[in-house]
Amino acid sequence: MRAILRGRFVVDSLRGINSDMGVVVDNGIITDVGNFSDMVKNAENGDVREFDGIICPALINAHTHLELSSFRDTQFQHSDFVDWVIKLVNARLSMMSVDVGPDCHRAKREAEESGTGFFVNVGNDFDLNRSLGDNQIFAFEQIGINESSSGKIFAGASEVASVESHVRTALAVHSPYSVSPSLMKSIKLYNNLRGSVTSIHLSETSDELEFVMSGTGRMTDLLNQRVGKWQFNPAGMSPVEYVDSLGLLDNRTLCVHCVFTNEKDLDLMSKRGSAVAVCVRSNRELSGHVPAVENFFQKRLRVLIGTDSRASSPDLDMFSEIAAFYSEFHSVVTPEQVFRSATYDAAQFLGIASTFGSISPGTAAALVYVPFDGRGDEVLEYLAADAQGKTIKVNL
Repeated sequence: MRAILRGRFVVDSLRGINSDMGVVVDNGIITDVGNFSDMVKNAENGDVREFDGIICPALINAHTHLELSSFRDTQFQHSDFVDWVIKLVNARLSMMSVDVGPDCHRAKREAEESGTGFFVNVGNDFDLNRSLGDNQIFAFEQIGINESSSGKIFAGASEVASVESHVRTALAVHSPYSVSPSLMKSIKLYNNLRGSVTSIHLSETSDELEFVMSGTGRMTDLLNQRVGKWQFNPAGMSPVEYVDSLGLLDNRTLCVHCVFTNEKDLDLMSKRGSAVAVCVRSNRELSGHVPAVENFFQKRLRVLIGTDSRASSPDLDMFSEIAAFYSEFHSVVTPEQVFRSATYDAAQFLGIASTFGSISPGTAAALVYVPFDGRGDEVLEYLAADAQGKTIKVNL
């Protein structure tokens, strides 16, 4: 099916804002972008569809756990992060994939309808997550703190993940407090050889800092309950320094959260070319803190935006997430930076810019319509701050 789309404004990170752009879509692919009048004049056929508002690329959720969509952020009253993890893990293990599957598919559809086009989806249930469609990187998350079991864990994970599929699949490191050094190294090498991004939860809580530094604190309670006999050699350094010492930080590493980082940490991540996935609403819920995003931008770090899961965030709506992000950091970031973080910058870092993140010939027609009657110079501010709850997926 061929269609020519025209909005009062067409917004794209690469072309800016234009009020007279036409977007030609054929069988789900954008085939041409240019002056609307010329598009209509030269079109042999195709439905012309005009939108009284904004057309923009669907957003990219740089970090979520679709597998946890059966659980709600209000479900787990918790005293601290470790208490929340224990309760969540116990709840997840009590449910079979057949029980949580419908909620996962439903949550993903709702996120898509509200304007998300692509997901970095971290999960442990291989078959369930691969069933959620091809507009994702499924980051198959591995956990194993003991060196003695790392070889077996990696062998099993890599064998399963290497099965050919239309779904982009990588391995993921859960965190430096739950994965052994050799397992982290093996995962990173596996992903690098395949050109895949490696996702890792990093510096999310103060408990993680204490554990990596000294091997003490609340994380030991978590490991005692979930693992039993475990071994960890305190690194005597920050989590960021620790994973860098193992060779994990490079320009294909997605560091998730990074709430508790210092200047040395940020210098390392910037030097290595790593990106940060910020999940403001989740961080506020679980630790009461948010990352120092102004420092991320000052250090020229690539900043992406994610919702995290329904277990720690009120929804998976990326327009709600960028509104929370912009509300928190509006004094240090521009609306354009926020929009780029959730579209082209994310696509470029993830290696999907040929398909998602912009309105360009050859990319997928993953587009969003936002009703809007304001001026052109108000468009980006509106998208960053006020579009949540009003966005509509463009169905072709």
